[in-house]
Amino acid sequence: MHERLKNFFAAKPECVIEWHDDYTPAVGWLVMNSLRNGAAGGGTRMHEACSFSEVDQLAKTMEIKFTVSGPAIGGAKSGIRYAFKSEKDKQDVLRRWFLYIQKELKTHYGTGGDQNVDFKSDVTPLLLELGIRHPQEGIVHGLYPHLSVSERDAIIDNLRQGILAPVMSDSFLHNLDFRIADSATGYGVVSAISAYYDLRGESLQGKKIIIEGFGNVGSAAAYYAWRKGAYIVGVIDKDWYMFDDAGIDIGDLLKARVSGRIHTDVPSLKSYTGSLDFYPHADVFVPAATSHTVHRDRLKCLKDSGIAIIASGANNPFIDSETEEVADNQVSVIPEFIVNCGMARCFAYFMQPNVTTGEKAILHDIDVCIEKAVTNLFSQNNSLSHLTSTAFDIALDAIESPSL
Repeated sequence: MHERLKNFFAAKPECVIEWHDDYTPAVGWLVMNSLRNGAAGGGTRMHEACSFSEVDQLAKTMEIKFTVSGPAIGGAKSGIRYAFKSEKDKQDVLRRWFLYIQKELKTHYGTGGDQNVDFKSDVTPLLLELGIRHPQEGIVHGLYPHLSVSERDAIIDNLRQGILAPVMSDSFLHNLDFRIADSATGYGVVSAISAYYDLRGESLQGKKIIIEGFGNVGSAAAYYAWRKGAYIVGVIDKDWYMFDDAGIDIGDLLKARVSGRIHTDVPSLKSYTGSLDFYPHADVFVPAATSHTVHRDRLKCLKDSGIAIIASGANNPFIDSETEEVADNQVSVIPEFIVNCGMARCFAYFMQPNVTTGEKAILHDIDVCIEKAVTNLFSQNNSLSHLTSTAFDIALDAIESPSL
C-alpha cells in the first residue's frame, strides 16, 4: 500500500460510537470516517469476530466508494461483534443497537445490509419500528438541510418505493420474488466485468467465472453473468462448493437457494471446510462472500487455474494489503469500491430530484455509473495490472478535491 493510501486508512475517524449490549456479550461500533457535506453512509454487519479496526477500515472504504457511486458524503460503517444463535436473537440485538444510534440514523447517518444482516428483512423493518421510514433517511436530512420538509419527504418516498420494488424485467427473478435490493449489487458486479472486457475489445460471453459466496451479491452476480453467456464453472459458499467445467445451471441453483433446500435439491454439492487445493480453469474470480478470504496460497491456486481478473464483489476481500498488492501486480484486480457499488448507486440515484423510479431506469443508471468509473480507470492505466492502485489514486484525488 503506497504512503498516501496508508495515511488515509491510518487517519482518525471523525466520529466513533461504541456500544455494549445489556443482555448479551454483543459489542457494536458506528464509525463515521467523516461527515462530508453533513452526512455519512455505510451498511451494518454482525459476526463473531467483528472488530473496531475492521469497521474503521470499512468506513474508509465506503468513503472511497462514494467517489464512484455518489452521493458526495462521508463513509461510515456499523458493526457488531456477536455470534447470534438464531434469526430472532440477531434481530433482538440489532433492534437494541439501532435504538442506541437512532439519533444518528434520523439526522445524518444512513445504513443498509451487510454481512449476516439483510436490508429487506432486518434493517428496513427494524428501523420502521423506530419511526425511521427508510434506512437512508438520515443521509437525506444531513445532506439536504436546505430542502423543505416536503421535498425531503419526496426523496424518502422515492427510496422506499424504488429500493424494494420487485424485479419486473426478468420473469425468472420476478417469480423468485427478487427485489431491486436483492439484485442491484450483483448486477453491478457483472456490469464492471462487462465494461472491462468491452474496453479490451472482448466480450463477457463465453468467459469462465468462479464465484465465491452465494448470498444476495454472489447469486445475483452469477445469474446476470450466466444470462450474458458466461460459464459459471465454480460456486463456493460457506459450507459447500460446486465445480463444473461445462458450466453450472445457475437457474436451478438459485431456485434451490431461494427455497432453502439447496442441500437436498442439489445432490452434486460437495462439502467445503474453508480451503481448496485446486480450482477449475477460469478467466474471472469474483470474491463475493465475507472479507479477508483471499490469501497468498489461494491467490497462487487461482492464478494457476488461469484467473486473469479478480472482480471484488466483497468488501476488503484480501487478507491484508500486502496480498492485495501482490494480486494487483500479477492480475487485473478491479477494486470493490467500483465492482460492488450497485446498491450505493441505487441510493444515490433515488436521492436525486425528479427521477424515474422504474427498474430499467435504475439498472441503466448502475451501468452508466460503473462504465464511467472503469473507463476513467483505463484512461489513467491501460495495462493489465496495477488497476487497484490507480483506482485508489483517482478516488483520493476526488476526496481531497475542494469541489466535494
